[in-house]
Amino acid sequence: MTVAHTGAERVVSAVGEIDLATADAFAAALREHLAAGPVVLDLRGLSFMDSSGVRALDTLLRDVEREGWRLAVRPEMQDAVKMVLEMTGMLKALPMQEAGG
Repeated sequence: MTVAHTGAERVVSAVGEIDLATADAFAAALREHLAAGPVVLDLRGLSFMDSSGVRALDTLLRDVEREGWRLAVRPEMQDAVKMVLEMTGMLKALPMQEAGG
């Protein structure tokens, strides 16, 4: 995971894989960044995500709503990740970043 600051928001880029071994660390790091300010989540560098990653995103969305945090997800992602998110319904639930955002 890499982080870049662009003005008031942080762009958090996930790279590699999110699976049972990495999902909790991914969620904890993202939660920390969300607590500090608006986050744009970039999944383009993610090559694999299993149900553990979907569960982590689902939990994070609940935290975002409860805490009033601001999260936007870049719509560009690798096909394998997009397919998992589509199959689970998570793609529709994620707050996608507006074009040009």
